[in-house]
Parts: sequence; structure tokens; C-alpha cells
Amino acid sequence: MKTKAPLHRLTDFSKIMNRAFNSFPVLVFLVSLFGAGFASAQSSDISPYSRYGIGDLQDQSSVFNSSMGGTGIAYHNDESTPFVINLKNPASYAYGFMPIQDSAGTGGLKMSAFEAGVVDNILSLSTQGQTANSNNAFLSYIAINIPVNRHFGIGLGIAPVSTEGYNITTNGYIHNTTPGQADTTPLQTQYQGLGGINKVFLGLAYAPCKNFSIGANLNYLFGNLTNEEDIYLYPNAAGLNSLKIENVGIHAFDADFGMMYNITLKKYKDHPEKNWYATIGATIAPSVNLAAGYNLFSSSQYSNGTSNYTIDTIQDSSANGKIRIPLVYGVGITIKKGDRLTISIDRSGQNWSQYNYFGQTENLTNSYQWGVGIQYVPNKDFPKSYFQRLQYRIGASYGQSSLDLYNTPLVNEYISLGVGVPIGLLNPLGHPAMINLGLQIGKLGTTSNNLIQQNYVKLLASFTFDDHWFDKRKFQ
Repeated sequence: MKTKAPLHRLTDFSKIMNRAFNSFPVLVFLVSLFGAGFASAQSSDISPYSRYGIGDLQDQSSVFNSSMGGTGIAYHNDESTPFVINLKNPASYAYGFMPIQDSAGTGGLKMSAFEAGVVDNILSLSTQGQTANSNNAFLSYIAINIPVNRHFGIGLGIAPVSTEGYNITTNGYIHNTTPGQADTTPLQTQYQGLGGINKVFLGLAYAPCKNFSIGANLNYLFGNLTNEEDIYLYPNAAGLNSLKIENVGIHAFDADFGMMYNITLKKYKDHPEKNWYATIGATIAPSVNLAAGYNLFSSSQYSNGTSNYTIDTIQDSSANGKIRIPLVYGVGITIKKGDRLTISIDRSGQNWSQYNYFGQTENLTNSYQWGVGIQYVPNKDFPKSYFQRLQYRIGASYGQSSLDLYNTPLVNEYISLGVGVPIGLLNPLGHPAMINLGLQIGKLGTTSNNLIQQNYVKLLASFTFDDHWFDKRKFQ
């Protein structure tokens, strides 16, 4: 018969850390206050490819999802991993009710969870023998999952939808119209982009029965995308330059939906650790026209070699319009053996050929992404050491982005690693917490056809805190 190892040998470190997280509501307030500057503080991308569409699309993933190859469409919390907020499928919000067996076998505990994630994105850009590097760290998401009862759950938070950030300089010569004369007047053009789109979401999940749940998110999207083009004669003094600035502001609503269905594949009455389960999930975000405002400012400028002076405003106009974001879909399956082994496979796609920008189309192509992830927990219930409580993760992802330049589709592929570090007592009646650490190593694009290859390393971390909100008191 197995017996639990003495708690003092397993959780000395956990007890110390747990004291730091007992003031859960205060911590939520402080981190939420920090997240109030989310939109203005985002500077997560230095990529020339973010010039296209609405910027570089951010995967709607928590650190857990990212460590599992971007999977999670068919994943939800259970007694084996009650420390995760799944941003991939709103139907997962219904699984915040943690089963605790009592004498009648019907006990349960509502575990509200708060999670905040950060990312350090290290980029290396290369093309035709030239390289450039960048490093950007940023707050990636804040989310809260509140189980109302066994059938309803609420999710809310803030996360990035896309980011834009690039700075490209090209050099050339002004074309000489005089026959037989060479182009000798140097010309330099600088392209810059900055901004991004974020979303605040409020979700509701409903589980009418034990094995099925549905969910929906209502999202408020907001942000600005700014693109600037500077053309000037260089290094000539007294050159007539030009400046063009385009700014797009988005303030609009959209929604996404999800479902999950659980199946018991094989059950062992006396050995629950050998039970096999499967979850099938699906998500969809219908195509939507986002309300947007557009401003264009262009001017001619005079340079004396040290300063620029505006000579004439060529255009200063504003307009309101629509940006059509195409349908997004995803399907996935997760298979579990007891509370030790989890295997997830996802496939998602988006029909970017439907994209429309103020009545104009761009040369974008339909995108897709495959992901696979594995999680292993050596021994959560009867650990011989603290490391047997850790959640070890590995994953991989492969897909085609929405960009197809010079008849060259841009592929995005990466491998991922991660670990979930539980903090707090083994007893779930305390204030359990989890630190999730993740690593992604991948590349986007190619150096063929004068394109740019992005090699990237993403360092990810999230902090998840669980507590018992809205529980009825038995004693006053």
C-alpha cells in the first residue's frame, strides 16, 4: 500500500512561497493595475513582415499552451492540473470546479484562478549575408477564470491580437531623365511601423452535462497601427524630401465560440491512474467587419543638412471605414492517461484571402497551423521528491503564414519546452499557485528570393494563483 511521503520533506520550499501568495486579492489588484498600461506599453515586434495585414498576429495562447506546441483547443482543467487558464477555447472556463471527495463522494471546490504572462522575444533577421538582432520583453496577457458552479464558468482578461514594429532603410539613386547621363543623386527611403491591436474579452461557458461544454467570448478590440515613409536626398544638403504617415485606429467588437466533449476510453475501477480519457474540441471566430478610422498625412520638406522644415502639406485627410477580418477555425483532440500523461494535437486555419482593408484587398493567402504537445507529471499524489510534482512539457508546431511573397509561401515552425512548477501545500484547500516556464525556438520565412528569415527564441513565464472566491461561509 502506498503512503504519502512526509509533507515537510516535500513542501518546505512550497510553504515559504505560499506565504507570499496568501494575499491573493491584493496581488490581483496590483498586477491588474500594472496591466492598465497594456496597450501603450506593447512593443513586442521588430519584424518587417508585420507591415502586412493588421500586423504580426499573436497566437492566443497562455504559457501552458505555448509550451505544448500551441495546442489547447481540446484541453481543460481537471484534478490533475488545476492551475491553468486555457485561452484557446472558451468552453474550458466551465472546468474550474475542482472535485474534492467527501463522505458522500459529492464534494467540490470552486477554484478561481488569476494568471499573468510575460514574453521575451529574441529575434535574428537575416537576408543575403546581412543580419540584424532585436530583443523585446512585454506583458503578454492577463486572465481570470471564475467558476460560478458546476455548470457555469466565467473568463475575462486582456491579450494582444497583433503587433507592428519595423524599421527598414533602402538606398538608391534618383533616375536621371537626361539620355546618356548616369543616376548619381543618392536617395534614401526609410519605412517605419509601430503599434498593435489588443483585446479585452469577457467569456461565459456552460456545461449542461458532465461530458460536454460550450463557451463564447465577447471581445472588444482596440489599438492603432502607424506606418511612416520618409524619402529624402542623402547626404545632399538643400534636398527636397517627402514625408507620408498613415494611421489606422480600431475600436470594435467581435466574438469567438468553442465546444468540448469528453470521452472515457478505458476505465480501471481499482487503478484510476491507468484510466484513458479523450477530449474533442472545436473553435470558430466568424468573419467580422471591424470599424476603423483612417488618417493620411503627407508633406514635402526642405532639409539644410541638419534640420527638416515643412514646405507644403500635400494631403491631410481622415475617413471611417471597415477592415474585414476573415473566419478563424480550429479543431483538436487531447488524450490523457490518468493524471500523468497528456497528449494534445491541434489544427487551426484562417481564410486570409477574404481580408479587406478599407475596400482594398492585399495579396494574402489562407494560413494554417498544426501543433502537438505532450505533458508528463511523474507522481503528483505520492511524490518521493518535489521534482515529481513538476509538469514537464514538450511540443512542436508547423504551418504556413498568411504571407506569400514572390510566389514563396512563408512557413512558421518551432519546437517548444516547458515546465509547470507548483507552489503551495499539496492540500488544495490552501492557496495553490503555479509558475509556468516555457521556451520556443523557431523560424519564419526564408532567405530565398531576397526574402528575410526570422529566427526567434521566445522565453515565456506565467504566474497562476488559485483561491476560493464566492464560497458561502458556513460560520459568520
